[in-house]
Amino acid sequence: MLSSVIQPTPRTCREALTVLGLCAMLGTACAYSRMGEAEVRLQDGQPCFTLSAKEAKRGATVRLQALVISDLSSKPVTDVWSMSLDPMRSAPLSPASCMAYGQIPTGAEAAPAPELKTGRVYEVFLNGRRSDPSDPTQGYIAKFCLVADEAGGRRLMPVEFGSRARTEGVCR
Repeated sequence: MLSSVIQPTPRTCREALTVLGLCAMLGTACAYSRMGEAEVRLQDGQPCFTLSAKEAKRGATVRLQALVISDLSSKPVTDVWSMSLDPMRSAPLSPASCMAYGQIPTGAEAAPAPELKTGRVYEVFLNGRRSDPSDPTQGYIAKFCLVADEAGGRRLMPVEFGSRARTEGVCR
C-alpha cells in the first residue's frame, strides 16, 4: 500500500503563523476592554444617570454618545428607551451632572420615554468615550429598581451584584 506524506511549504507555514498572530492580537485587544460603573440617582422623581465618582477619578473627559435603558425583568430582555447624540454634540459626563430619564438634549434622537414601573429591574448603559484613546473602557453600566415608598411615591434602589433582585429580576 502506498502512502504519501504531505510536506508543509514555506507559504503554508507563513499563512498559519499570520493567522495565529492575528488571533493572538485580537484576543489581547478583547481582554483589555472593560465596562465602567455608572451611577443612578433620583432627581425630580425620575432616575438620573451619570458616571460613578470612581470612574470620574480615572481622569480624561467622558463624552456621552448614547444612553439605553433595558428592562431585565422581561424575558427576553427588552429595551425600554434609548437616546443617541450626534458625536459632534456629545455631552460631557461627570458626577456633578446627570442625564434624566426621558430628557432629550438638543440635537439628540429619541422617542418619548414610557413610564418606568415599580418592582422591575432596569439596566442603564451609557455609551461614552474618554478623551484618552488608550483607555479601554467601552461604556458604563448600572442596574436599578424603583420601589414604592411609605408616602405613596417612589424611591430608587441600586441593584448590586449578588443581590436577590439581580437573580430574580424583581425588586420588593
